[in-house]
Amino acid sequence: MDAELSTRLVSRTSAAVQASPHTMRRTHTIVVLVALIAAACAAARGPDPRAMSGFLDDYSRLRPGGAGELPFVYRNPDAHWNEYSKVLLEPVTLWRSGRHSLDPIAETDLLRLVSDFEAAIRRRLGDGFQLVDQASPGTLRLRLAITEARASDPALDVLTAVGDARADRSDGALSPELGQFVAAAAIEGEIRDAQTNALLAQGIDRRRKDSPAITTWAQLDRALEFWVDRTCARLEARTGRR
Repeated sequence: MDAELSTRLVSRTSAAVQASPHTMRRTHTIVVLVALIAAACAAARGPDPRAMSGFLDDYSRLRPGGAGELPFVYRNPDAHWNEYSKVLLEPVTLWRSGRHSLDPIAETDLLRLVSDFEAAIRRRLGDGFQLVDQASPGTLRLRLAITEARASDPALDVLTAVGDARADRSDGALSPELGQFVAAAAIEGEIRDAQTNALLAQGIDRRRKDSPAITTWAQLDRALEFWVDRTCARLEARTGRR
């Protein structure tokens, strides 16, 4: 009798805590919805500013780009792009976490990288815009940097190529350390009205993880030219310059 009662009590207790199939389905639906909402919110967020270099003044506007866009992008919805026909290009810089963070890479290689990038941009921009060195009506101010640093690092160092760093024009192999840097680095950029300083657009780009490795200077120069051509073509299309 006692054993029988005990069995019945256990069975009743188990039945009491067992949810009905309808309740289980509803709970599962709620869990799935919450997970989808959380994933959507995470996807809509921009990059963590602590993981970025600090080159851009404000990363909070950035959102993941769509198909064919940069990984993170912002465009001012009130910008009148067709009013611009000139570009003031600031010197391209390289941001690193302290002067010694890239010690394994020869500084001449870093200078060549920055110099080649800036030269490619100037050549390509000149196809569709008037390049100027003074702000005036209808002028875009373009800032670009190659970054491999975080704003939270104890020290930051900014490297700028002065003049044309073309002492060694070998198209041979990159050092393994420079190849790793190119794979990990980001390109950060912003476009402002040169007169009012109003922010028109900004973005962050980096190589996809499944991209083929860049192992020679010739490959690196082609990759820079490709990036510059694509970016300038977008700017030309937005401003009606083509």
